Amino acid sequence: MKKKLFRNITLLFFAGLFGCLFLFPLAPKAQVGDAVGKTMISLMISDANNRPQQIPFIGEKVLLIQYTDPDVKDINDKLSDAVKAKKFDEKRYQGIGIANCKDTWIPNMGIRMKARQKEKQYAGSVIMLDENRILPTNLGLGDCNEKGVLIVVGKDKIIKYLNKIGSEEESLKATEEVIKLLEAEITK
Repeated sequence: MKKKLFRNITLLFFAGLFGCLFLFPLAPKAQVGDAVGKTMISLMISDANNRPQQIPFIGEKVLLIQYTDPDVKDINDKLSDAVKAKKFDEKRYQGIGIANCKDTWIPNMGIRMKARQKEKQYAGSVIMLDENRILPTNLGLGDCNEKGVLIVVGKDKIIKYLNKIGSEEESLKATEEVIKLLEAEITK
């Protein structure tokens, strides 16, 4: 009797688990591509000195926004170096780095210190901190943990490109496409 009860409970448990595994992927979730073609708005986050500030230059310049979890802070550095080597006209282009402070164990104070170092490393760039997932919430990005998200915004405020990068290899593969898109947008 006990064996039969145990077997029935076990079967019920695994049937429920099996059902969840198949139903879970059907749950609605934001798709990264859904943001492409939408208008970028100037969201209020904070600068490297912890002052509230809107994301600058939206509608003024072509932007490459890199929204990065500090746990993988250098994931897009080679892409950034390749973009920097192009020496795009500062009147038409701006690179903006935004630290995803919510998905890391690193204290915000440490992130701010590193952000100021990155501003020196990439002169002319803007580094900001998102302590409350404001950017992914407003763009419907979903989970950005352990990711470096690349976003190209045209001067027309339209999001032209969005890619969640999970490795340096993925970043290297995206580099040529991002640079071609930046060149095309800057020459418009």
